[in-house]
Amino acid sequence: MTVRRSLAVVAGVAILASAGCSSSKPESADAPSAGSTATSAPPPNTTAPKPKPTPAPVALSVPMYQRALTNVEKVLKPSVARVMNATTVAAFDASRKQLAAAVLIERGALAKITPPRGLVTAHPAVLDAFDAYAGEVSTQLTEAGATKTGCGLPKSLEVRLYQAKSGVRTAFAGLAQSVQKSIGRGVKFGALSVPAKPVAPAVIGGRGKNGDVFQRSGSRGAASLAINNAGSDVVIVVAPSSPKAPQASIYVRANSKATLRGIRGDYWVYFKSGTSWDAKNHRFTEDCSYSKYDDRFDGSYNWTISLTKTPYGNAPTSETEAF
Repeated sequence: MTVRRSLAVVAGVAILASAGCSSSKPESADAPSAGSTATSAPPPNTTAPKPKPTPAPVALSVPMYQRALTNVEKVLKPSVARVMNATTVAAFDASRKQLAAAVLIERGALAKITPPRGLVTAHPAVLDAFDAYAGEVSTQLTEAGATKTGCGLPKSLEVRLYQAKSGVRTAFAGLAQSVQKSIGRGVKFGALSVPAKPVAPAVIGGRGKNGDVFQRSGSRGAASLAINNAGSDVVIVVAPSSPKAPQASIYVRANSKATLRGIRGDYWVYFKSGTSWDAKNHRFTEDCSYSKYDDRFDGSYNWTISLTKTPYGNAPTSETEAF
């Protein structure tokens, strides 16, 4: 009897549970009842940790600051050498970019140090000097990029490289001067890293020999032409017609005299002036000008011309095309 009643109670409970509950799990005794809120509190007697104070940067001594600048020079010196030793324009451009990147890296390293007390105001000027140099060395140098001379002639590779390297060298010397001016006499910069001046090609600032008759054609005659040159260096060309087919050409330096002998027949006198004489190709490469006397010269006489601008001259001249 007792056993049956027990089973009946259990069965009733099961039926009620399935009819009125959505979950078979009984409510936990610890769960909050409807309408109540759950709260949590920090453990008693706890406090947030205080941040540790950042230590003040330690200023370098003057000798330590000197070592920092010297180390910068030692790091940059190989990059400078690669630029100055470049043998092609492409190699120059590549090494120049590497140098600019190295300068920026070293500038960043210098920005992280704390200078000596006496150089607190000078140090920002040092960083500004590095910024200016990095920008200048990254920019395409005008003279190096030009493929023509001032006279419109093809510029040789050696001239292009010389001008490019001179530009980088001048910029680096300017960096050293700016840094030295900022830090004063107590610290030195530039002695290790500023490169030597590149050797200029012969054409740069080149001049011909006074009285040099570097070209002749045909037989010689009996006439002569004396030249008094009070202007710049000049080449006198004697031609029966076109200056591109001359009878003879002579180089006369500024403030000098020379005589061209052996002229035959009547002729025209052309003259061209300029700078940076290319002795190999017998031509000026910079600052060129071209002129001629308007009157034809009689080959039966010996003539003297004076190359100077004067309102009292009796031989008018006019400009011509390049020859």
